[in-house]
Amino acid sequence: MMRQVAFFALLLMYAMAYPSTEKMIEKYEDIPPQYRELIPEKVAEHLKAITAEERKILSELVKDYAKYKDEDEFLAALKEKSESLYEKAKTLHDFLKEKVDALGDEAKEFVKKLNATARKFHAELLAGVKPSLEELKTEAKKYLEEFEKLSDQAKEDFKKQFPILTSVLNNEKTQEMVDKYVKN
Repeated sequence: MMRQVAFFALLLMYAMAYPSTEKMIEKYEDIPPQYRELIPEKVAEHLKAITAEERKILSELVKDYAKYKDEDEFLAALKEKSESLYEKAKTLHDFLKEKVDALGDEAKEFVKKLNATARKFHAELLAGVKPSLEELKTEAKKYLEEFEKLSDQAKEDFKKQFPILTSVLNNEKTQEMVDKYVKN
């Protein structure tokens, strides 16, 4: 399963690094329907609730994302700009934190490492530094190997807390893409 997680993360980072010339996603309705159904209901509610004014504020803050040492610092800056946006972001942050906190120690440590790497890539992207496909593949392979070393219990914890992601990643087509692009 981690093969698929790493591949999904790889695709996401690659897509962020090399955006298409198509319309940028600015609101929930801009997300293609086939992807919308994969978004957990609480996350979808959050995305739908963000106003145009709040999106503008968020865009401004994200430009300086790399200067914040962690999510709490980013949330504090968000609160200074917009109390309503802060409340929405805090609700989503707490939801995801609850999911991660519910993991056992081993799975939680793995997710924290994965998150740190994703945060590093995200900060670089926002600073205009685009990672190469080879760098992304190297990171994906690293996490594939780390996930394979996790105990069955840790893998089950991950599946329990992130069932939608797990079901997408266990999809046969996703597995074929992982074998083709990440393993090689």
